Amino acid sequence: MSVLVVFLSLAWFCIYVWIKLPRKLPLAANFLLFMAIEAVLTNKLTIIGFNLRLFRINTWSIPHFLSMILHNDFTITFVLLTFANVYLHTNKAGVRWAISVYTFGMQWFLGAALRWNHVLIDHGWGTTRESIMILSFMTYTLLMGKLFQRMALREGWLR
Repeated sequence: MSVLVVFLSLAWFCIYVWIKLPRKLPLAANFLLFMAIEAVLTNKLTIIGFNLRLFRINTWSIPHFLSMILHNDFTITFVLLTFANVYLHTNKAGVRWAISVYTFGMQWFLGAALRWNHVLIDHGWGTTRESIMILSFMTYTLLMGKLFQRMALREGWLR
């Protein structure tokens, strides 16, 4: 059960950080971005885990499996939402660098925590592939965030 408590706490922390942001994208844009991130994260698990078999999800233990669901559906998603909201609302290079480092580091740490707690078992998935995947998600999140931000401005979704 302790693994579930760890990932529940991490999910709570990531949601809390996003909620406390002083400036956010409009609610509709955040909702669409959440859905876009979720779709890609689910496909990542399916393709890399089940089709390519580069890692295996521990499904023998209910707390481990629920930890994976928390990680995929809340923790990583809210880290990426925080990244998009901060990055798209600032022009300061220092803030953009800081949120990029936070996002990359947090995703890398969370992936490592999955492995330390035996939620994921690697079969050919390494740090290089993990880093490339993280950078790909960050790029995808920014592109989709910019698209949804433009849609919000054009459609009048601003608060």
